[in-house]
Amino acid sequence: DYKNNEILIKKSNLTTYFSDGKLDGVIKILPYFDFNLNINFNSLNVTKLYKYFLSLEEKKQKEFFKISEKINGKFNFSANKVYSSYNLVNAFESQLKLNNGNIIIEQFLLNLGKLGAADILGEIKNNKKYINFKYESNIYVDNQKKFLSKFGIYNKKKINPNIFVSGNFDLKNIKNSFYELSAVKKLPLEDVNFIENEFNDIILADGYKNLFNFPKFKEFVKIITTDTN
Repeated sequence: DYKNNEILIKKSNLTTYFSDGKLDGVIKILPYFDFNLNINFNSLNVTKLYKYFLSLEEKKQKEFFKISEKINGKFNFSANKVYSSYNLVNAFESQLKLNNGNIIIEQFLLNLGKLGAADILGEIKNNKKYINFKYESNIYVDNQKKFLSKFGIYNKKKINPNIFVSGNFDLKNIKNSFYELSAVKKLPLEDVNFIENEFNDIILADGYKNLFNFPKFKEFVKIITTDTN
């Protein structure tokens, strides 16, 4: 429907190569462009989406999250089922806000199935010189036995069930910096620096190629749980 300079989307089907779902919400035309949209995917194939991302030119990959300053609005974005090669994430729901070229993550909840859950807050700040993602995340491990088995960790019987991580991801230079890592208590700076170096060396050595590569992430998790407390 169109009324009072607003487009009201009551019901729609949204289908792509890697997803299917529904969209509804409001798009304001005047006095300025704005929107508040709900996108609910019945399913999202992350493997196909990631392959599409990797098929882009390197410059387009690095500027994938560069948003025009003229586009402002809110998304409520969720997926009831997430498909990937190793089924780490079952589903997610999020609240995103586009504001003057920046992407504000007000909520991003990941359902990790029997393993547990994770939440992410932060902001992707866009500038002519940089695109940085500053973030905070809490990871909750509900089933420690399953978690240790999933990541092939056999030298430990348990890990801390609650882990806090904060840092900055340089999306142009493809480098991650950890500000803080906590599990009951803050990890010493020496351990934080070690984990940061391992992450960049294992996950980001080839740019974005291995960012969502589970075997590489598994290798990283095994190393840091073995070599740190």
